[in-house]
Amino acid sequence: MVRKLKETLVTVQQLDKNMSNLRTWLSCIEAELSKPVVYVTCRSEEIQQKLSEQQDLQRDIERHTESVTSVLTLCDVLLRDADACGAGGDGENDSIQQTTRSLDRRWRNICAMSMERRMRIEETWRLWCKFLDDYTHFEDWLKAAEVTAANPDSADVLYTSAKEQLKKFEAFQRQVHERLTQLELVNKQYRRLARENRTDAANKLKVMVEKGNQRWDVLQRRVTAVLRRLKHFTSQREDFEGTREGILVWLTEMDLQLTNVEHFSESHFEDKMRQLNGFQQEITLNTDKIDALIVFGENLIQKSAPLDAALIEDELEELHSYCQEVFGRVARFYHRLVTRRPVLEELSDQDTDLDEPPDLTDKTVWRETKRKRVEDMEEVPALGGVSAGCQTLCHLLVPPLEPSGRETPVSVDSIPLEWDHTVDVGGSSSHEDEEEVTFFTAVSVLDGSVSAATTNKILVVSFTVKSVLDPPSWHQPDSPLMNRVLRGMTSSPVGSRSSPFYQQESADAAVTVTGVIERWELLQVQKPVCREMDVRLDLQQWQELNSDLGDVTSWLGSVLPELERLQSIAPSASVQEFEVNIRKLKEMQKMFNSYKCLMISVNLTSRHFLCGGNSSCEELQQIQEALSSANISWTQACSGLGQWEQKLRSALIQCQDFHETLHSLLLWLAQAENRLQALNVSDCSDLQEKLRRRQSQALSLHDISSQLLLEATCEDSLEAKEKVHVISNKIRLLLRQADTQMNRLQQRLSTFSRIFFLNSNHKTTLQKGASQSRPDSPPLRPFLSRVLRAAFPLHLLVLFLLVLVCMVPVSQDHFSCTLSNNFARSFYPMLRYTNGPPPT
Repeated sequence: MVRKLKETLVTVQQLDKNMSNLRTWLSCIEAELSKPVVYVTCRSEEIQQKLSEQQDLQRDIERHTESVTSVLTLCDVLLRDADACGAGGDGENDSIQQTTRSLDRRWRNICAMSMERRMRIEETWRLWCKFLDDYTHFEDWLKAAEVTAANPDSADVLYTSAKEQLKKFEAFQRQVHERLTQLELVNKQYRRLARENRTDAANKLKVMVEKGNQRWDVLQRRVTAVLRRLKHFTSQREDFEGTREGILVWLTEMDLQLTNVEHFSESHFEDKMRQLNGFQQEITLNTDKIDALIVFGENLIQKSAPLDAALIEDELEELHSYCQEVFGRVARFYHRLVTRRPVLEELSDQDTDLDEPPDLTDKTVWRETKRKRVEDMEEVPALGGVSAGCQTLCHLLVPPLEPSGRETPVSVDSIPLEWDHTVDVGGSSSHEDEEEVTFFTAVSVLDGSVSAATTNKILVVSFTVKSVLDPPSWHQPDSPLMNRVLRGMTSSPVGSRSSPFYQQESADAAVTVTGVIERWELLQVQKPVCREMDVRLDLQQWQELNSDLGDVTSWLGSVLPELERLQSIAPSASVQEFEVNIRKLKEMQKMFNSYKCLMISVNLTSRHFLCGGNSSCEELQQIQEALSSANISWTQACSGLGQWEQKLRSALIQCQDFHETLHSLLLWLAQAENRLQALNVSDCSDLQEKLRRRQSQALSLHDISSQLLLEATCEDSLEAKEKVHVISNKIRLLLRQADTQMNRLQQRLSTFSRIFFLNSNHKTTLQKGASQSRPDSPPLRPFLSRVLRAAFPLHLLVLFLLVLVCMVPVSQDHFSCTLSNNFARSFYPMLRYTNGPPPT
């Protein structure tokens, strides 16, 4: 009893000691496992380090497995010991049970936390790899997109090019918006990593995501800006074209209506005057629109490329001339009606003399005639409204100097030019500038506060700079058109500056002149830099020319003796020697192809220096001599290579070994085709090996013939080429047949061996049964029944093939009959009509 108590006491003391040590370790390991995993960098080395630390913790846990097990065992022993539990009472028993449960729970929790920690580290690495892979793909696309968006062709381009660029960038913008989903996926992955505390302490992942978002935002803004600029440019041109087309349509309609009223209408004088007043009102309403279009077109000319500017200039001139034609016809018809009113119709034909146009060459006579006719019109009280319309037309028209093709012959020949014109559409009102009806410029509407001397100085500078940068025909500084503009600067009408369009143009013209001067000064500063860059580029090309020419010359110096040596060698007498020569020929042709590009480059580069430089320069003469020598050597080398190839071709045709090899191969292939019909497995495998050996020989012959007999023309060459072709195809065909035959024989052998094995096993079983029951009785199964049962699968296969053949129709007609609609013949008698058959 005492010894039992001592053992129990020792057990209890051992339990207390183990529990004390175990509690300390459990607290440490729980604290360690509860700490979050902190990653310094997002690299695989960091993951490996964390996994190794976790492995150390796992090994520590495994080392303490025995101590935990021993403590649980001691607790179980004490719980089963009735004396120890009875001595301590129920409280001691409950304490031991509670300690056991707590230890078991904490141990299970530690094992689970360790496993979860390791799995979390591995999952973090997988998430990192997925994130980095997606971000890499997005970044690759982003780099290419940034390159595309960084170099848009949107400045100083033609209208057609701008339209193409607009379509291109609209598609590119759709692509950018589509890539937003990929960026959102990357952001979503990073948010998950940040939420689960899987990011790195160095914030590399965060920087990557922020940088990707910023670059995408910048790209999107860049693309939007390019699109906005292209749309603004194209919309301006489209607005101009639309407005111009509308005015042309209106002018065409007025021209047709005027022709109808003037020549085909039988209306009275009052009706024609009423229609003419309507025309004048339409002209008055559209005058500002035409002036604004002209100013808008001049702005487009300044902003557009030279080709577009010339096109817009032609369109404006066409519109201006058409306006003059139509408005001139209206004015002439109006004056004709006024001078030939019905009150004076009984007078003599003196009106015809009064309607003669004055001499336009004399400006005094022109002004006097204008003044007299204005006074005559003011004396007619009943036509006051017409006078107002007359004054409106006076501000729109310039007397045309040449008849237009748009006018009808009757209107040109019968109606005299009697309308007093003072101002053209969008131009100057001075009579000294009558011949400049097709010239438009916004500078003529500058503010009147600018002095004449200052204006002339600014115009001279602006036209000079524009002639340097982009000189169109009508902006030449020394042209007569330019001199007339400078003379007419002080004679611009006051009424033309009263329009808001012209005030806007005045400010724009002043800004444009300032910008042109600044551009001219900038070009003057950049000229020395451009010259220096041209000199550097020429020096670099000169050095490359010398280097390339030296390489070509040295190579030609080495290849010419080699070609001479190869031509001097005696013709080959065997197929093996021809194979060696063919390899050399191929290598030589490759070298010629590689140096051919270099030779072309040398000739093109030297042409630049020989054409642009001084032919008397010593260096240029040396280059020219070296280039001539290189070209001659190159021609000799190409000729030598062709001669060597021709020599090899002739030697091949005369080579007896080559023809004997072809003949022997053809005979052997005929024998091999006959041997292939045998069903011997060993012979078939032996034939396969021989065919493969012969195939290598046929391939070498094919290489020789494809190199030398590719363009053969003589009969012997064509025959040899055909033989090589037949041999190659025949060997491939026999190899394929041999493989098929070999597979078929192997399948049959495997089938027969399996059947023989089954029969032998069955026979052995029957013999054993018969010997046990009837030792002296003969075999139960005859030989024929065993054979039939063994061949039963073959019988089934033959039966299936016979059934399949019987199911195939004999002819196409018989088969088509089975697909015909046989039900149609019995359909009509099945119908029942309540009110009789339908009408047919």
